[in-house]
Amino acid sequence: MDENFAFLLPVVLSLFGVAFLVVARYGNRAALFWGGGYLCAALGFLAPLLLAVLPVAVVALAADALFVCAFLFYSHALICHFNAPRMFALRGAIAMLGYAGMAVAVLGVDSLRYELFLSDITCGLLLVVAMVAVRLRLRAPVEKALFAAAIFVVLETVVRTLVFFYMAGSAAIDAFVGSSYAYVMQITSTIGALLLALTALASVALRVLDGHRRDAEEDPLTGLLNRRGFEQFIGEGGRSAKNDAAIIVADIDWFKSINDHFGHAAGDEAIREVARLLRAVSWPGLAVARFGGEEFIAYLPNCRLPDAHMLANTVRIALGERDLSGIGIDRPITASFGVAVTAAGDHTIHEAISRADRLLYLAKSSGRNRVVSNAADGGQPAAGPRLFVVRDEMSG
Repeated sequence: MDENFAFLLPVVLSLFGVAFLVVARYGNRAALFWGGGYLCAALGFLAPLLLAVLPVAVVALAADALFVCAFLFYSHALICHFNAPRMFALRGAIAMLGYAGMAVAVLGVDSLRYELFLSDITCGLLLVVAMVAVRLRLRAPVEKALFAAAIFVVLETVVRTLVFFYMAGSAAIDAFVGSSYAYVMQITSTIGALLLALTALASVALRVLDGHRRDAEEDPLTGLLNRRGFEQFIGEGGRSAKNDAAIIVADIDWFKSINDHFGHAAGDEAIREVARLLRAVSWPGLAVARFGGEEFIAYLPNCRLPDAHMLANTVRIALGERDLSGIGIDRPITASFGVAVTAAGDHTIHEAISRADRLLYLAKSSGRNRVVSNAADGGQPAAGPRLFVVRDEMSG
């Protein structure tokens, strides 16, 4: 029974290691280190099989090295997952000093007691360093569950080690295989490994899915939402116009000439600059998207027309005052804006978007570098061509 259980643990660890490596192929770097850690741990538990051909001391040191490597991988996986400070020097020093102590315990004094104590404490410290680095970066419930699993692994390691340290006495290295401690270690390690693996795999998988979602819903140039992401964000607001909302549509003026005169790289920087200004608009629930080319759209829930008009004009003025010489553009760039709000008869927010788009083209045809919106009548369609028009007198 004991032998079957001892064989089962490395099989389980290997399966998790392979699972993490499969997930790593989808672009998650942390999964690569989780996989490496679990495979090293599996090899560490299989090391006693080498006793048939290698001396006990060599097998013990090989197993110790594999477990230290496993926990180095675990700690680095945690740090990568949360993008925390790497602490290479500290973790490397802990690993090297700890392993040097294990070598002395094995080769110098032939003490199983000190070897296991140093091995487990070294592994626990490596995980603790990573936990300290990531402790303030926990957000999602699954991330907190992962942190709790790491706490369990550290506590299990420390408690088991201290109990064995006081009970082991002067046992030699070759007393480990078949000992009660080895059996207890396999049981508790299995529980810890399962908890850590399941929470880590869940957290990594969610990160991968979230990354693919962002790739599908975000504009790669600006980091703003794309058209699909915008539709997803407004959700029910895209199907129902029951709540008041304002729409700002913006388009960079004479953008082709910017590309022609200053190059496409400068044009991309101009697009990013407009994106930064729109993203900086202070309004609860704001969503900003790049709809393609040099056109942008901002959705402001529970916003009246005068407020939306004022915000659009603030962005227009700020853009015109920007010094863009640092990105290779030696003259101001401007943008035109159309602003509309939802009306009582609207069935979807897209009707307000269409009105804002028409007002944008009116701003373009009226000389550019201006904000054009419906009359401030609470969102009701204007009876005639009553418009708010704000323009920059210097650039027409």
